[in-house]
Amino acid sequence: MAMRTRMAVFSLLFLLSIVPPFSLPPLDSATAQDQKMTIEILVARHLEAIGTSDARAKVASRVASGKSNFLVRLGGSTNIDGSAMIVTTGPKIRFGMRFPAPDYPGEDLAFDGNRAATAMLPQGGRSGLSRFLESQNLPLKEGLLGGALSTTWPLLRMNESQPRLEYRGLKKIDDRQLHEVNYRARKGGNDLKVLLYFDPQTFRHVRTKYGFEVAATIGTRETANANPESYYSLTEDFDDFRAVDGLTLPHKYRLQYSAEGRGNSSLYEWTVLVASISHQEKIDSQLFSIK
Repeated sequence: MAMRTRMAVFSLLFLLSIVPPFSLPPLDSATAQDQKMTIEILVARHLEAIGTSDARAKVASRVASGKSNFLVRLGGSTNIDGSAMIVTTGPKIRFGMRFPAPDYPGEDLAFDGNRAATAMLPQGGRSGLSRFLESQNLPLKEGLLGGALSTTWPLLRMNESQPRLEYRGLKKIDDRQLHEVNYRARKGGNDLKVLLYFDPQTFRHVRTKYGFEVAATIGTRETANANPESYYSLTEDFDDFRAVDGLTLPHKYRLQYSAEGRGNSSLYEWTVLVASISHQEKIDSQLFSIK
């Protein structure tokens, strides 16, 4: 009997040695990272992902150029190739795309440090993208347009831009988890919703989404027809990050403009493939004004 008892105790000890004690399952790594993240940590790691403080401080201006493509996904059938150039220094930007089409020769967007501007089309009026940025000029004035590809990027100039940032956790975007940050300008622009997205592994800025809506109007005796709500959005995506002068910068840049409501919908897409980035160019300040 004593032998059987000793064998039972031995068996129990043996089982305890190979079976781990009960414990709660570990948190998903993304969830744990989400819980520990703060906006201060995220911004600091994002800046480190671009480059060291010395490498960032050396850059006063940037010229990025390459090929561009314009594709109408909804509301037409255009698919045309062209060229693109983004010139920035401090908070100033001039972003142009050129296409061999008489009705749509391209885009011309600028901010000279005081005034944001978009160019007219040859036949008059503005493109959908230009209309969006003309009515909601915060992306140009705040330096958001172009992301880290531009020296105007407000997270590079936190002391100057002083945006109001709110960390909103990890969100599933296009089947991947991304850190989401709500961006609000220090002054004005509150009717435009701005969300920034960062890769949780590299802390690179990979997407910005802007959106606003125009409320529906009710018909009257004089104007019997009511206008439904309209929704407008602009999305920037950044990819193909490469090292240039000690900085890791995106070399693929895509914009998507969407308009819905008031009887029709449209979806336009521009893709810029950056072939060259220079930090050595001397830039005339007059370049940032559209005349």
